[in-house]
Amino acid sequence: MSRYRLRFLLQEIDLPQGDTLVGRSATCHVTIEDPLVSRQHARFRLEGKRATVEDLGSRNGLIINGRSVRGIAELSDGDRVRIGTQELVFCAVRATAKTGPSVGTRATGFMCHCAACGLPYPMESPQCPSCGSRERMDEDTVSGVIGEPNRNWTLDLLVEVLHRAASLHRWDDVDRMLRRSHANIEERVRDGHPVEREHLDRLAEAAARLAEERKDAEWGNWLLDVYATLGLVPHPSIAERLSTLPPLARKSLAPAANRVLESVTARGGPSEEDRAGFSSIESLSLTPPDG
Repeated sequence: MSRYRLRFLLQEIDLPQGDTLVGRSATCHVTIEDPLVSRQHARFRLEGKRATVEDLGSRNGLIINGRSVRGIAELSDGDRVRIGTQELVFCAVRATAKTGPSVGTRATGFMCHCAACGLPYPMESPQCPSCGSRERMDEDTVSGVIGEPNRNWTLDLLVEVLHRAASLHRWDDVDRMLRRSHANIEERVRDGHPVEREHLDRLAEAAARLAEERKDAEWGNWLLDVYATLGLVPHPSIAERLSTLPPLARKSLAPAANRVLESVTARGGPSEEDRAGFSSIESLSLTPPDG
């Protein structure tokens, strides 16, 4: 029987016969954290060799190969289905012979299947977001690597959606995405996994914008603590945004700013390219007691 997959953000998800729900809700088979995606946005259906996708009355609809679609549409190999800001490619699986176990062909962040309920979810997640089970199926459900091994693809998706929400000034969505990203970052740091500087800098930018917008130090303290833990220096623009906070909020940032300075100094001090950022953090750490 023919097999098909959805490919998005360098992930590939097997589509079983029957229905696969895609949406923002954790109860969907494929969950996409995107404010432009409805809770239950679309249904992919396989019936033998026939494949369709159906818009489930979503606010923003579907775009297939550049054409807006409402209702049900037939799918062919290579069709591109845009849901919210995400483009999913519907593709047929071409069987390949396996001569032995594959080594290093699976990347962190690809999808696995829950052994309890059978739903797919990112391998980086410690448990199934649908039923909470930590047991995974042994059978590979993902094709070979396309991209860098050990890259945090879950955070890639979160960061992309986060910046889309920030560009639309949807600050509640920014807050929600930051909390999801916070959990991802904290887990990786706790488990000793690397955090990509690209991800950290983009998260810090969004967190600083949210702190500036709400005139609150919560996200400023969080981002400074992460940089301190990793011994890294934020971009100067981060401190510039945080310096606009009201006096009391800015004063509360001083301990975290000091931890950044101490952590970087303990690792030999800032590099030449980080000196401007280091000086900016020094300015936050020297906030006078009276604000």
